[in-house]
Amino acid sequence: MTKTLLVASAGGHLDELMIHIRRLGIDERQAVWVTSPTAQTESLLDGRDVIWAPRVGSGEVGKAVRGVPAALDIHRRVRPDLVVSTGALFSTPHLLAAALMGCETWFIDSATRVAGPSSTGRFARRFTRARLFAQGEGWGDPAWERVPSVFDAFESTAAPADGAPVLDRVTVSLGSELWPFPRAVDRIRELLPGAEITWQVGVTEYPDGEGLLPQWVPADELRAAIRVSDLVVMHAGVGSVLVALDEGKVPVILPRRMRHGEMVDDHQTEVAAVLAERGLAISVDPDELDRAHLERAAGLRARRRAEFEKQG
Repeated sequence: MTKTLLVASAGGHLDELMIHIRRLGIDERQAVWVTSPTAQTESLLDGRDVIWAPRVGSGEVGKAVRGVPAALDIHRRVRPDLVVSTGALFSTPHLLAAALMGCETWFIDSATRVAGPSSTGRFARRFTRARLFAQGEGWGDPAWERVPSVFDAFESTAAPADGAPVLDRVTVSLGSELWPFPRAVDRIRELLPGAEITWQVGVTEYPDGEGLLPQWVPADELRAAIRVSDLVVMHAGVGSVLVALDEGKVPVILPRRMRHGEMVDDHQTEVAAVLAERGLAISVDPDELDRAHLERAAGLRARRRAEFEKQG
């Protein structure tokens, strides 16, 4: 059997990788995962063979460079036949280690990258001999093979209507990015003062009474909350949106913006536009969010397309 090293940063990149390995026919029984420890990753990968590595956030190039010796050590210990990664910067030491060790490598760029490859994708093309995959339509570059987008598995439909949508139980997930997102919290609290809200605000330290709103929620608990919610609101992160869609919810997504210090670039606006065009999300800037957006999302349901039912 092929021994595979599966490398992805915590959050959406890991969620994407979990979908793609099934589509690509990778045997997880002979796989070792490499990611960073969070409440979400520890829950998702419980029972699997995992090597935990320090987190590398977007823009932390120096930290990625310093991770190369540790990546080489992992590759010498595991001796994989194949390395598969969905990024992000976290994965670059392992992509480089695989190249130095002569290991076959597959790099699948994120579904968030609509206009062109990510910086990690550009690195993989320039400095490794990885087999390169772009999700969806791709970018017209023959160096990148096209694979279905993780969002191709879903479609939306109207929920059974019996009066105005109920907004009593709400789940808010702002992902695991390294930048706070208080604009989102401010607006949601303003619009939903009486709702029962399950919060996962990540690094956003937001006062709530004598403490802070919950920052981290294990993946299984967050998924369970989404399942029973009337409404789901999240940042425009792939992992967050995939969980919502998988639980039958069409979320309101609030793209992070670079000019507000919420993200290293504006790629979330690109993926938000694609999701909105497909009818898989209601996309709106937090400053423009109103009750109508929330009710519209609550009146929709997501479902898997029949041809993807068995593909994960």
